[in-house]
Amino acid sequence: MSAVGLDAEVGIVGTGTMGSMLAWQLARRGVPVLAFEQFSPGHDRGAVGGETRLFRLAYAEGREYVPLLRDSLRLWRELEDESGARILTQCGGLAIGDADGDYIAGLLANARATGVPVRVLSAAEAAERYPQHALGDGEVAVLDEQAGFLRCEQAVLSAARVAERAGAAVLRHTEVTDLVEHDDGVQVRTAGGATHRVGQVVVAAGSWSGRFLPDRLAGVVQSHRVLLSWFGTDDIDAYRPERFPIFIHHRGALHVYGVPTVDDVMVKVAGAVTAHPVPAPDAVERRHSAEEVHRIAAAVGELLPGLHPEPIRTDAFTDLYTTDGRPLVGRVSDRVVVTTGHSGRGFKYAPGMAAVVADVLSGAAHPDRAFLSPDRF
Repeated sequence: MSAVGLDAEVGIVGTGTMGSMLAWQLARRGVPVLAFEQFSPGHDRGAVGGETRLFRLAYAEGREYVPLLRDSLRLWRELEDESGARILTQCGGLAIGDADGDYIAGLLANARATGVPVRVLSAAEAAERYPQHALGDGEVAVLDEQAGFLRCEQAVLSAARVAERAGAAVLRHTEVTDLVEHDDGVQVRTAGGATHRVGQVVVAAGSWSGRFLPDRLAGVVQSHRVLLSWFGTDDIDAYRPERFPIFIHHRGALHVYGVPTVDDVMVKVAGAVTAHPVPAPDAVERRHSAEEVHRIAAAVGELLPGLHPEPIRTDAFTDLYTTDGRPLVGRVSDRVVVTTGHSGRGFKYAPGMAAVVADVLSGAAHPDRAFLSPDRF
């Protein structure tokens, strides 16, 4: 295959969270991009649906992510400027848990180490300021005033549109079936029988990425079913962004998170049913079982007594998880790069991660991102 006949310098498989952000990042750098999407950008079958995602800088999951989060905060605002859309609402965020537990201790240690300002509220202070939450004995709330929520479908649609305006090509309803690597490029074959030629390709297909990964990574990824639910209340004003920050609440084995109302009707609360493996992303059951609804209702009744505990809307989507909970980001062969396996945590840092992938494609080194490398397996 001759490099002269390339259709684009970079091909992207998938324009969901990571693929759309990467298309935007590359296009704004002047890189010719050809992206393939089996559905359309912003679809609800993968890890984009559900209206909102959390954004946090105080991050218990690992201080090594904070530089990515800071970069992403800047880039979310740049995407808003370039698209004219409102994507990030910084209404603050609460992390609630046992004052002496590992979750709060880890969060505070990471915040101190990375210079993220937070404020610790006692149970009494939290009850006065945020009476929507029922804190237990010994629990505290850690306030991150830079936190907030992202409008996920709007973000992906905006990134794809801005990328296209900058010269990227997005082939919608085009399923990629095979990648054939050559010394001078990659053939991208589609279900419609077409073959496209690109210099390098990035696999950013979320739960559908597994088929494009090398054999050595086949056993470290698994599609998971992630459940979402929304609840009514008799006092929706109490759950608007100016009065109800995003939150994560850990109590023993119970873990829930939520977002203020975005439609003046419902409040999103999820997490009570842990994400669990499914055999294939196309076969995921989107309806909640009666047992799942019961568990969710019990959690909401215990932690958020101002909400009606029975959900009025439920949904489910899939995401690709890794065995160690860290994403796979980096080169897996001479001309194939992956950004996948973000394990239910990737949306908040997506534009910052896309900038890292764009650097990988150009040959730039990121030694402080080695924890993401597929070579750890």
